[in-house]
Amino acid sequence: MKTKIETLLLSLLGSALLGTASAQSPNAPAETKYLTFQLMTVPGAVGPMAFSENPPSAPTKAQMETFVREIVKAIGTTGDARYKLAFAPTHLRFDESDDETRRLIHEAFAVALENDVAVAFHLDDSMYWGKRTDLMSNPENIETADWKQIPNTGRRIDWGSTPSKFDPQMCFNAPAIIATVKERGTLIGAEVKKGLDALRAVGKEHLFAGVIAGSETRIGRDFETDRPLGFRALSHRGFSESNPPKDADQERVLVVKEFIQLWAKSLHEPGVPREKIYCHIAFTAQGLDHKEKTETVSTFALPEVAFDAGYRPGFSTYPSSLAFKQIWRHIAAHGLPAWISAEGTNVAPGSGLSSGITMETYLGRMFNHGAVMVNIFAWGIGGEAMRNHFFRRAAEDLEPLAAYGKFLRGEVLTESDPTGFSVELLEAKMHRIQSELPAWMQKTGKQAEAMALMQKVKSLVKEKKWQEVDKAADDVLAMMKSGNN
Repeated sequence: MKTKIETLLLSLLGSALLGTASAQSPNAPAETKYLTFQLMTVPGAVGPMAFSENPPSAPTKAQMETFVREIVKAIGTTGDARYKLAFAPTHLRFDESDDETRRLIHEAFAVALENDVAVAFHLDDSMYWGKRTDLMSNPENIETADWKQIPNTGRRIDWGSTPSKFDPQMCFNAPAIIATVKERGTLIGAEVKKGLDALRAVGKEHLFAGVIAGSETRIGRDFETDRPLGFRALSHRGFSESNPPKDADQERVLVVKEFIQLWAKSLHEPGVPREKIYCHIAFTAQGLDHKEKTETVSTFALPEVAFDAGYRPGFSTYPSSLAFKQIWRHIAAHGLPAWISAEGTNVAPGSGLSSGITMETYLGRMFNHGAVMVNIFAWGIGGEAMRNHFFRRAAEDLEPLAAYGKFLRGEVLTESDPTGFSVELLEAKMHRIQSELPAWMQKTGKQAEAMALMQKVKSLVKEKKWQEVDKAADDVLAMMKSGNN
């Protein structure tokens, strides 16, 4: 079986020889950019995602203030109207009461105004709904793994070394779910509109960073069997075992997109500006998926669902070697819209491995390429018991603090490659070869020489001699350089 890197590099080699060019990175739009930190009080999580000690379902105003002031003190600035520090007060969970949701939104706006920081709201669109017995009691609202339509009993989430079991996967297009999303989206949108109007009244509109309408929106997998779900949604679309869709996967991709559209429309109609509504999907391999899939249909949240007139794209951005390049490619293909990192920090949560890049580079690979918000997960997770956890150090150490300050002062973020041999640097070399070698061969006529070196690289990849692959890639680049002189 090929390893992930072997498959990747062989694919890149094939693309290089075929002459496929890579997309160019987008330019940043002229609007306020937000460095956001999410206060984590999510119940039921495990491992690195066990966010805080005995958390309430939603933080109090005092907890939000403590969180914000600790960050401001550590960084030393809140920025200005161009580059602004922001916070997100946990996830607004699907099964929270209306009164609790109103209270949280109102108090979060107050904390923002009183501390000169912006506020963003991150919605849980479907993960936490176990308290909604009115919905759970109806099997039509719960997803299934086949045409037998037996409701799943739990959704599988691979956040750690072992899978976690969450509430059953919701059926996105069940009539009762659609009605409830409209109600909840309208409530949240109306409360956000009140807070935004209050900010506008005092000339502080930039203290509203936006609404992230989802939390890695997907049709997940059954916890017990690890089988993909979504057959209930297919039945609501008129399909059955005797009348199956031509492409069941693509139909479920459409279900995911329509669910995001529903949330975005429900938020916008009460008054949230479309340019302040973002989706949140995860389509790149980021150390989170036990199967290490990339751009896979397994969760039916392909990159295409992130692009729509009703909302802006948002992605999880834990830094695997190719995550940013994949995002840049899709952003460029859709006309360079502004986008956000809806969740991430400079480490892979599932492995605990360093990315090999600095926090400044991590931020630069987003803010320098069209991102208008980066939402950092990890600050303060686990309380004192987890102060030295790798997830927290990635967010709170001195180097990240310096990078945050540099961004908030409006200074240029420098993107640096890892030093020494690294998978990421090797892949960067291969992408350069992919984009430049075909034109070089055409210009110089040295196709035989180039093909010989590329075949050498291919053979070394098959033998998994990665350092020799790295040296051979350097030889290809040196040949290209000398041929241009």
